[in-house]
Amino acid sequence: MKKIIIVAVAIITFIALIAGLWIWSSATERKEAVATPVTTDKILFYGRECPHCYDVEKFIAENGIAEKVGFDSLEVWHNDANKEVFLEKIRECGIAEEKAGVPLLYARGKCLIGTPDIEGFFKQEAGI
Repeated sequence: MKKIIIVAVAIITFIALIAGLWIWSSATERKEAVATPVTTDKILFYGRECPHCYDVEKFIAENGIAEKVGFDSLEVWHNDANKEVFLEKIRECGIAEEKAGVPLLYARGKCLIGTPDIEGFFKQEAGI
């Protein structure tokens, strides 16, 4: 009888632990609902896990672009409000939603897609 109680307690503890981990991971995976404030006419849209976005981020850091060129960065894979801003800007540029991706730079009413175009824009703006 003692073994049955011990096994039952162990199973209940295990189920509670799994449920707790699932609830905790679900809470940390939720998307943000508040848009990042935009203060310039240049917005760099990116995804947190995007390898091409990382390349642009690395270029910006290595060349001190953020100190030379004012721009805003909005993460769109985990922030639904930022994604709405992204969708608004690609529509303004005449880009179909299914053809749009990140990294994308919205600058002065134009959309630049991909690492080479974005780096080229920042090089010109920063004078490098």
